[in-house]
Amino acid sequence: MFFCILLFSIILGSGEQGSAAAQAKASTSEEYLSRLTQYINAGQLDQAREAIKEDPARSKETLQALIAQFDSSIHSFRDKPEQRRVQYSQSFLEVGLKLSSILAEVTHDDSCLRRFQARRDRMTATALLNEKQYQKALDVTQSVRKTALELEDKSFLFSTYLTSAYAYLGLDKREQTLADCETALRLAREISDPAKMALGLFNLGTAYLHAGRIRESLPYSVEAAETAAKVGNKLWEANAQLNAGSAEMMLQDYESGEKALRQALRLAQEVGDRLAEGRARYNLGVLYHNWGRWEAASDYLEHSLQFIRTVDIRHSHDIDAYNYVEKDALELLLHSYREMNRNDAAVESVRARLEELKDLPKKQRRDHSH
Repeated sequence: MFFCILLFSIILGSGEQGSAAAQAKASTSEEYLSRLTQYINAGQLDQAREAIKEDPARSKETLQALIAQFDSSIHSFRDKPEQRRVQYSQSFLEVGLKLSSILAEVTHDDSCLRRFQARRDRMTATALLNEKQYQKALDVTQSVRKTALELEDKSFLFSTYLTSAYAYLGLDKREQTLADCETALRLAREISDPAKMALGLFNLGTAYLHAGRIRESLPYSVEAAETAAKVGNKLWEANAQLNAGSAEMMLQDYESGEKALRQALRLAQEVGDRLAEGRARYNLGVLYHNWGRWEAASDYLEHSLQFIRTVDIRHSHDIDAYNYVEKDALELLLHSYREMNRNDAAVESVRARLEELKDLPKKQRRDHSH
């Protein structure tokens, strides 16, 4: 599964605690921002303008800090089974746009304004992705990227490449998807940001999986899991392990695949992510089936069906009326029962459900859900 979860999860971790002087400066800056925000929220634009005129350098520094706060507010969540949503601070964005507009008017320096506008437009592109308007999202993202390049905003540029990668994926342009994921990872390494490196590694590994280049995907997924563990993000680590386990299973390295998928399952349960847990259980069921371990296969497939029916574990860009994952799980489960010579109510229940699904269009079985 190409995780739009993480394509949109540009969560910047807090740094180490600074000195007392640095903390005092930060507190003063927060008070100044609070005062400017109050002016904006009260519609007192003249007061905001006068405050900025009094100390434009401080105002610019404060707005740059607000940009960082806005970036840190971005995270993904799942409010519908078929797609991920991105949540962010609308108030940070609105205040930033208004204050940076005044700063540009006073100083004729529009760099902060352009940064906020670019972030607003990227949120627009994200909404278009969720609506599956991939070409429109790509067009917006290309414009946003131009601004990021002109302002040499590498951190933001990183996120635009992940956004465009997902758009290319939706358009089934795999080479462009790979290219943008590779660029994002290169930027993350240049910035030396471990969290971004984990995210870049994860998405590049996933892009290779989608391109069917399994062996090439594996080292990126393994490194992504290791890097995510170092930054303490268990959700990313779980999904990277899920990718690694899927690749190892497809390469028929069942022992390594089992280890990775069990780790993914444990981490998913720890963070309470039912989507990742469902995928891990399904993949373990497929792995044990392919390995000929019928009892383990039936156990994991049975449990995976509980998730498949309540949490859609397919690719968010691959949702239609036909849930091939449920049918695949049922077919593998029935075959496992037959190998175990089972003939009971559970077997009949699976047969009955498959009968209900028999008229649905057949698609190529995916063999995994990464």
